[in-house]
Amino acid sequence: MSSAYDRRRVLLAVSITTLASFVTGLNARLALVGFPIVARELGAGIDGMLWIIQGFMIGSTILQLIVGRLADLYGRVRLFNLGFLIFSIAGLVAGLSTSWVMLSIARIIQGLGAAFLTSLSITILADNIPSSMLATWLGVNQIAWRAGATLGLTISGFIIDFLGWRWLYLVYVPIGFAALFASLNILRDVYRPPTKPCVDIGGFILFTAFVLTLLIYLTLALRETPSVSLVATSLLFLALFIAWELRSSCKALDFSVFRRWQFVGGIVAHTLYVLGFGSSLTLLVLLFQVAKGFSASTTGLNMIPFELSFLVFGVVGGRLSDKLGFVAITTAGLGIASVSLYMLSRLVYTDSLTEILVITVLLGIGAGLFVAPNTSSIVTAVEPEKRGVASALRTLSFNLGFLASLNMAFLILASFIPYQLASTLIILGESALDNPGLSTKLVDALSAAFAAQAVFMAAAIPFSLSRSGSRKTEHG
Repeated sequence: MSSAYDRRRVLLAVSITTLASFVTGLNARLALVGFPIVARELGAGIDGMLWIIQGFMIGSTILQLIVGRLADLYGRVRLFNLGFLIFSIAGLVAGLSTSWVMLSIARIIQGLGAAFLTSLSITILADNIPSSMLATWLGVNQIAWRAGATLGLTISGFIIDFLGWRWLYLVYVPIGFAALFASLNILRDVYRPPTKPCVDIGGFILFTAFVLTLLIYLTLALRETPSVSLVATSLLFLALFIAWELRSSCKALDFSVFRRWQFVGGIVAHTLYVLGFGSSLTLLVLLFQVAKGFSASTTGLNMIPFELSFLVFGVVGGRLSDKLGFVAITTAGLGIASVSLYMLSRLVYTDSLTEILVITVLLGIGAGLFVAPNTSSIVTAVEPEKRGVASALRTLSFNLGFLASLNMAFLILASFIPYQLASTLIILGESALDNPGLSTKLVDALSAAFAAQAVFMAAAIPFSLSRSGSRKTEHG
């Protein structure tokens, strides 16, 4: 990688994928602070609010299994560009939505576009950068995501106050089309599949049915005890999907990547990490905005210390991983994150904002140290022609973990506060501080949710440590 051409290729790949990370990071945080307000404006109940929050992840999740195959068939850069187009158009529809159902559907479609951006960003980087430098550049890429996230948190409340909630989504339209124009003129494919790939439509349909039926069951559980037959149907779709993949000659899920423990351990550790981390920011928004009575603007500003610490230590983690290996760094990150989540479960009872913010900084440090090194270990554990599948599976594990984490958190909240009362607090914009009894119940629920997350985060540590024998691939 010493030639000017190779250096130029690296910089071009980094520049566009970094822009994609910035846009998706902005998306992730712009709507985070405003979700109670958006739900209230569109007349959604707490279950409707949940679908507004998770709609984006649903779209991104269901496409992950075939992203790699589609990219190998039609070109990684071409589908990366298509992701920008879908993401931008769906943002326009979301901003013009007249009901929470319309908004949820628009967010699902936007998630389809984001699936191409998030998964193929990593693949394109892996195609253009030596494995010995990959963790460092993934850390830089992570900076862009965190920079977008920090900007989103900073301006989200002000957008709501001065422009209205619709601009939380309309803002993506000019940014997305500008990014698409830049990518069309800069990025070029460097990878060619050795054989013509196929697309597993059957596997895609079965997996999508599994995810949707499971989420419908979890949503219904917020109000009532749903029929067990819905769970059985979901598990049936999962069993059919696995059976299909084992017998199919055209596979959405290439089981051969699971022969390497560096990959398997990384995926399991990542999934458990996301189960612990996924709903933490949503819970913090509820803590600040509903339990503590802060405004949307102040809530967004309170989230910035977490984002900044994640940003800085995302780069530090990548650099340390390239020098020392990924096992020690990922394990340390998980340990710090799990302890910080447990501390948050205790600190929700305090009136000290400073103490809470300090712990969110620790959470950002732990998460930042874990993500880039673990991502690098996953994509470098497999052959170059399987990096698309590995990257898609890594993103898939994040999305499924996030959806599960979010739904479990809401179920914990519902176990402490009845559905109608929770809707009154969260959707109608009433502060729990107006009713000391309700405030106590809400804080108890948040404490239980944070404690559950700490357990999941700690459970990832043994899987991170178990890869300590992967010495050769550890340094690329």
